[in-house]
Amino acid sequence: MIALSQAFHAHSTTFFVIAAISVLIVGISKSGFGAGLGVLSLPLMASQSSINEALAILLPLLIAIDLVGLRRFIRSADYRILKLVLLPAMVGMLLGYLFFSVITPKILSLSIGIFTLLFLIQNLLMSRFNLRETKPLPWLGRAMGLVSGFTSFVAHIGGPPITVYMLREKVAPMVYTSTLGIFFTVINFGKLAPYAYLDLLSFDQLSISILLLPCVPVGVYLGFYLAKRISMKWYYIIVQFFLAVASVKLIADGLLG
Repeated sequence: MIALSQAFHAHSTTFFVIAAISVLIVGISKSGFGAGLGVLSLPLMASQSSINEALAILLPLLIAIDLVGLRRFIRSADYRILKLVLLPAMVGMLLGYLFFSVITPKILSLSIGIFTLLFLIQNLLMSRFNLRETKPLPWLGRAMGLVSGFTSFVAHIGGPPITVYMLREKVAPMVYTSTLGIFFTVINFGKLAPYAYLDLLSFDQLSISILLLPCVPVGVYLGFYLAKRISMKWYYIIVQFFLAVASVKLIADGLLG
């Protein structure tokens, strides 16, 4: 309790308000909407602290969010997709570990933002042709799994790359949500040991994560509530809208940040 009290008084009220909003955004992202929206969480929290501190505070909360929805994820996930993307994602995480001190946040943000925006434009153009069936592209799944593992490790922004592939799969909203849920459960648990080795984790930051923990179930269940009550057509429109917002935000961070 003393450690929690010290952690609380070591940060401003503004920090905790912004941090709580960040955690809610991440929770809602588990519905699938926040594959784009979720990229806002780290910059929001980092605006009141350092990038490394924000990474460390968010990781236990990301794991808590994964665990809250895990039972639903296991029931509804598409394991064919998971078998395709998880091994490349592990390779991406290894590359993220190796290049963690080399890659700059600005270059990473700009690259992901441009790539995501180009994908959305291409996806919009293709939809004009009313193609009812999209040809499976296993290579795209492997490539996006690798990129997602890398970007998730270095900046907790693995959502946009893997969503590029998931949008092509046209699965039902709950299958979409659950597949991404299991994917990021594996990814986030996989970050623990490397983050500890890189000295990113500390007891003080864990104390702040504990203080923010009540925000986790609120965000997760709000996301599930929305995912269950929206048509597949509108679900994917919303996913693409937030992905577009996220790509613009990432490009702006890369150019101006």
